[in-house]
Amino acid sequence: VRFVNSTWIFGKAMCHISRFVQYCSLHVSTLTLTAIALDRHQVILNPLKQRMSLTKGALSISVIWLMATCFSLPHAIYQKLFQYNY
Repeated sequence: VRFVNSTWIFGKAMCHISRFVQYCSLHVSTLTLTAIALDRHQVILNPLKQRMSLTKGALSISVIWLMATCFSLPHAIYQKLFQYNY
């Protein structure tokens, strides 16, 4: 909408939320792909070792989301909305 109208029409709160969601999804995707790569690396190096348990999987997902939230918060907090008077 900002590129079509050349202005932000959703207000200050949505400006912060929008930026947080953008960066959080970026970090979750990157960290998830990293976790998958590490899991595949372990499976290739140790093919006979027991697979990851359901508890460890849930813990990994929780850590990924926690890290993504921590990495994304500065972008949301320090996002500024400038208003121009034409």
